[in-house]
Amino acid sequence: MAVKKARKKAAVAPQAAPATPPKPKKAAKAPKAAEPAKNASKYPYKKLVVPAALQGVPNGKLSGKILRPVKCGGQMYVEAAEAFNRMYDQASQSGIKLRNVGDYRSFEAQLGLFKQRYSKTDHGRKPTVTRTYEGATWYLRPGMAPCSTPGKSNHGLGLAIDLDVTTAKVLDWLCANAPTYGFYLQSDDPKSPEFEAWHWQYCG
Repeated sequence: MAVKKARKKAAVAPQAAPATPPKPKKAAKAPKAAEPAKNASKYPYKKLVVPAALQGVPNGKLSGKILRPVKCGGQMYVEAAEAFNRMYDQASQSGIKLRNVGDYRSFEAQLGLFKQRYSKTDHGRKPTVTRTYEGATWYLRPGMAPCSTPGKSNHGLGLAIDLDVTTAKVLDWLCANAPTYGFYLQSDDPKSPEFEAWHWQYCG
């Protein structure tokens, strides 16, 4: 008889509702890190890592076998060119015209540009931007944009392209879309003397 009563109680026990139903748990909030910071720069930056296929290749001495044309004129390293051409097509569909103002540079082209922009004499440019070449310090001339020391340019590896960003909508489009195709700026700080809004690097 006791066994029957215990079974009966066990049968009805699950039907009893708690006096105060538990409150539903609130949905977990997304981590703050996933949300863009209020003071985050709109300029996309990612450290460039030279592809394995280019490591050991002399800067500015790339073979034509690993260079490909880009649709806005000029040429880049094959992987960078393919990614850029996809970005170019998407930009065109969005009503954005990408214009090339600097693509792959041979060593000779780098040297000519460097000597045009830099001098061993300090002409008082502020802020001061310097490079070291052939054991000497070179100073960026007033009114000139920085460029790399000959033999150290990402243009010399076919990984960088300079684009005409004098139109704000072009720069805005690039900042929003270029990372999708692997292209980033070399700095996200517009106050840096090395910041170049036109210089886009293929980081893969």
